[in-house]
Amino acid sequence: MYSTRIYYQDTDAGGVVYFANYLKFFEKSWFEYLLSIGISIPEWEKQDTYIIVRTATMDLLEKLKYGDIIQVDTSVTEIKNSYFILSHTVFKEGKPTTKGETKMVCINMAGKPKRIPDEFKDKLLKNS
Repeated sequence: MYSTRIYYQDTDAGGVVYFANYLKFFEKSWFEYLLSIGISIPEWEKQDTYIIVRTATMDLLEKLKYGDIIQVDTSVTEIKNSYFILSHTVFKEGKPTTKGETKMVCINMAGKPKRIPDEFKDKLLKNS
């Protein structure tokens, strides 16, 4: 689980988290999640395996404000040959405030879709 504080830079003029910044929270959380299950994106990039976000959705349940402390929980919900889907839930004081999903696509350096390498996929499957 990724934890952070809401900083001034995360908010709009009213002190409420600007909607696009939730995607940044998701990004940091999924990167940390993958590291926690033994998947280092920089290491895979050395092997011509890149992961990009194809689709992102979110549902804002409750607004977050400057100074709030949040936790973002990320988990794998679906795994196919060339993509996987991650689910994200943002919590404040143990209560969900935002839910979202990101569809992560595996590509090579040229930007062409490719199969998720077996070792990578096995780690996802083991932790889904």
